[in-house]
Amino acid sequence: MSKISGFVLAAGEGRRLRPATLSRPKALIPFCGVPLLELASSVLHETGMNEIVVNAYYQGDRVYEACRRLSVRHGWDIRVSSESKLLNQGGGLREGIKLVPDAEHVLVHNVDVILDYDLKSLIKPHLETGAAVTALVIPGKGPRTVSLGLDGRILKFRNPGQDGYTFSGIHIFRRDVLDFLDPNREDPDIICAYQRAVEEGLLVNGIVANHGVYWSDIGTAGDYIRAHGAIADCALKHNTMLRSAQAEQAHRRSELELRGVACTGSLGLGTELSVPAGSHLHNAVLWDYTRLLRPLLYADGIFVGDDVQSPKPVDDSRLPDRRVYISLGIEPEKSELEPLAKQGSGRKYLRIKSGDKSWVWCAYNPERRENAGFAAISDFLCRLGVRVPDVKLHLADTFELVSSDLGQSDINQVAGQMKEHLLFEVVEQVALLHVRGDQAARLEELPMQKGFTKGLYDWERDYFRNNMLDRCLEAPELWVDAASEYCDLRSVLLREPLVPIHRDLQSANVKVLDGRVYLIDFQGMRLGSAAYDLGSLLYDPYQCYSQELRSSVWRRYCRKVHDFNGTPPQSSVLYAAAYQRLLQALGAFAKLWLKDGLEWYKQFIVPGFRMLVEAAREADRYPGLLKMARKGLALAEKKVGD
Repeated sequence: MSKISGFVLAAGEGRRLRPATLSRPKALIPFCGVPLLELASSVLHETGMNEIVVNAYYQGDRVYEACRRLSVRHGWDIRVSSESKLLNQGGGLREGIKLVPDAEHVLVHNVDVILDYDLKSLIKPHLETGAAVTALVIPGKGPRTVSLGLDGRILKFRNPGQDGYTFSGIHIFRRDVLDFLDPNREDPDIICAYQRAVEEGLLVNGIVANHGVYWSDIGTAGDYIRAHGAIADCALKHNTMLRSAQAEQAHRRSELELRGVACTGSLGLGTELSVPAGSHLHNAVLWDYTRLLRPLLYADGIFVGDDVQSPKPVDDSRLPDRRVYISLGIEPEKSELEPLAKQGSGRKYLRIKSGDKSWVWCAYNPERRENAGFAAISDFLCRLGVRVPDVKLHLADTFELVSSDLGQSDINQVAGQMKEHLLFEVVEQVALLHVRGDQAARLEELPMQKGFTKGLYDWERDYFRNNMLDRCLEAPELWVDAASEYCDLRSVLLREPLVPIHRDLQSANVKVLDGRVYLIDFQGMRLGSAAYDLGSLLYDPYQCYSQELRSSVWRRYCRKVHDFNGTPPQSSVLYAAAYQRLLQALGAFAKLWLKDGLEWYKQFIVPGFRMLVEAAREADRYPGLLKMARKGLALAEKKVGD
């Protein structure tokens, strides 16, 4: 019988998992509390492999020691191929196979692949057909670059743009196939060798994983976190160690919930955790011995087993953590920090520039829940297909984010027909959020802000009355004309279906890059009336769009909602939502000017009242609200100036 040895490819630096892999090698990162190296080795051992080779480079001494402990604990024959530099997969296999000189075939398992599959179903056809290579390929997910012939032969491993299969990182090859590696390179690519074997006419087969198979490549932080949620829902049939770990995760989660910790989304939980009651964990992995000191929302992050200290002040002295530079692959002394003018509540932004590359860094105060949920909401919107800045790094323990840089331009700086075109793009994105985001957000238990209720609408009303009518215009009596009709307007909004809304969809929060729009400042996302977003956008005091343009964009939104099989709000709801939103905006302008000393907002008070008049006039059912808006406009023009 042919002799087969196992091989775990584990030498990589795990750059896409940084900063988590700065503290330990990728091979020793826990999945469901068990190191990836142990999970991969157990899968190979269950197929009957007596010898397993593990290649090691990055933090290789720790990988070597881990292999020694696994050999003692489980009785496995693990041999470590230590590399003095990265040899790529092909070079690593070529070097490591020297440790198993009698092996005729090698079964390879990437260390960052999670698999529940009977690998004997891969080995058996490989040996029976005499194939040079047999690879497990995945349908329906991943990059799908592998193309198969009708007979199951692999035609191309890298065929971009085709609706094919994804190379799983699990494959078995005949020893002589390594002769196809490029002899002139120390770090050859094994996939290139396999493709050469195809071109030379050797039998290279693809075995398609059936629908009962669980597979995940956890090479990025997002994939790593979400895989913990996916595996929790799986009926694992083959991976004994992973099945035990899955059950233990459910037990640990239940214990946290009994102690008053809210647990939502995808969670990976280590041992000896300290999480105070009142905390909320969402899409988070906590390694062994992690201690969270404050009862906050901890979302979309990897906590690497240290104490998470109280947040540092978000002030002018705050600078990026050193791990930011390492993770981005840049040097601090060769980088430039450029302050960004727009600073949010409890947030500080800097542009990091290095050569021709740039990113936006943000430090946030997690005491404000909307800040703590930003990364999770960003990830959700990206997967939904809504264009937002891509979060490159999240240092969840120091409350820092690094996002893609969308430049300086927003929709305010665009004119003419291009503005209408971009507004069409905005409402197409928003329609996607409102219709398809609704179910998705509920399924994921997304940590949004508290949804719109009677109380929140009343808070916005009182915010306007206290800051604008009382403090700014010194005319609180103006509300008398509006009071009873406001109750009707509020009821119109409260009767509307609740969907995820941006909540602050003003023009300044729509960035424009290379002719495409991106939404920013969405951390206030919550459930509310879809019309609230459209009212924010179309009756924006920063822009004061014409009625003709507003109508055109509104019709485009309604058509797009229908395209997504949704039902748009009635026009009457749009006018009510616009009026409601303008109450909040005008209250904010007065507060930011008079209380916070930000005089820049003063210039938008008169335009804001003009839009308020427009919304009430177009509604044609609120004479009292229209009267209040007109009186407010007249006073504002006298007191504030045009």
